Amino acid sequence: MESGILRPAEFPATAFDTASIKEESSSCSPTTAGRELCVTQGSSATNSPHATTASAVALTEAAPNSGANELVCSTAPTEYTYDRFGSCLGNRPIKLTELKDGKPVGSALLHVSSRLILDRAKLSWTENISIKYESFEGKLTTNTFHVAFTAGCNKSCKMTTASPWTGHLSLAPKQTLSGDVEYNVATPNSGFNGGITTNYNVNVMQAGTIPIQPNATWSNPRTIRCDDEVSNVPGCVYPHITPELVLPLSTYKEAAATYLFQQQYSDHPLGTKDEPLHRLADLDAQEANRDRTCVVAAEGAVETPELFVRKTSKIPDDSCDEYPFAASLEGGTPGAYCNDVEFELVDGEWIYAQANSTKPLSKEARCSRGHVPLDLNTAAGQELGRLVQAQRMIDFDAYTVRIPA
Repeated sequence: MESGILRPAEFPATAFDTASIKEESSSCSPTTAGRELCVTQGSSATNSPHATTASAVALTEAAPNSGANELVCSTAPTEYTYDRFGSCLGNRPIKLTELKDGKPVGSALLHVSSRLILDRAKLSWTENISIKYESFEGKLTTNTFHVAFTAGCNKSCKMTTASPWTGHLSLAPKQTLSGDVEYNVATPNSGFNGGITTNYNVNVMQAGTIPIQPNATWSNPRTIRCDDEVSNVPGCVYPHITPELVLPLSTYKEAAATYLFQQQYSDHPLGTKDEPLHRLADLDAQEANRDRTCVVAAEGAVETPELFVRKTSKIPDDSCDEYPFAASLEGGTPGAYCNDVEFELVDGEWIYAQANSTKPLSKEARCSRGHVPLDLNTAAGQELGRLVQAQRMIDFDAYTVRIPA
């Protein structure tokens, strides 16, 4: 009989990826005689105001279980930060350059920041917008500008309030303009029907500037999904943020040990970032998965590869706890092809052992069946159900499973 020591795995709480926002060409408009005001947006603040800039944007994913109110907003230039129910834009630079006879004579730097908070139980949300006048240099005609801001969205989304303030407001050095824009979705865009994109426009003027220019425009690189598929209550999420099911060994004991065994021992570490699980919402399909994996026999039955033989004299109220879960698309592997495992807590460490004499443990097995007290089996399943509700997980949504100590 094979045995070993099971130790908790550690996974990063933060994931990173990158994307680019396509910038429009810098726009210029005449002001006083022989002068122009031009805008350059994004990270290329030192470029010629007539250049087209492509700003690299870092997209930082916060801990998946965080609520929107817990999202820590980055202050790095042009960086978006996300969790499942919110996003922030940190200090997107907009450089204003005044030209005389085609040559720069002065410049000013503005920073745009935002914080968007989705509602898990509504089809509307708010985003706070701030524009700060950081600094200026050179010989500008005037150090004060007039700034307007407009937000927009596509698909079934409409703006309840498109501008955080009315018209063009005066902005002097070191001052900040701020206010809220409000979005509303008439029809949920559930599942794979496509996401909602939010977009933004900043309009800056000096006295005498043609009103329609210069502009800075961009879009949020990530899309929003709104659905009514979780308990028939509509709400919205950033679906690219993968929820995380956390099941500590100290709380869920043999149940958590079963899941961790599959992740650590098998060549198929399901529920990890590289091999996430996916929600299966259909209750009949869940039950069919469970029946295929857990073919349960009473204690004392003759062991065969497909049977899960209870050990109730050794494990009170012994039950078959399958992993991957029956409520996942990855569930439903026939029990004959699963590792059967039992556990014992020795000196603070979980020891696993082969539980079926007809089946040596195999690293190639795509599933595990743990001998788990029924109350722990049930409790772990309930925790998955709570995650589904809290994180608005619809059918086929990916999620990971982390087993801390």
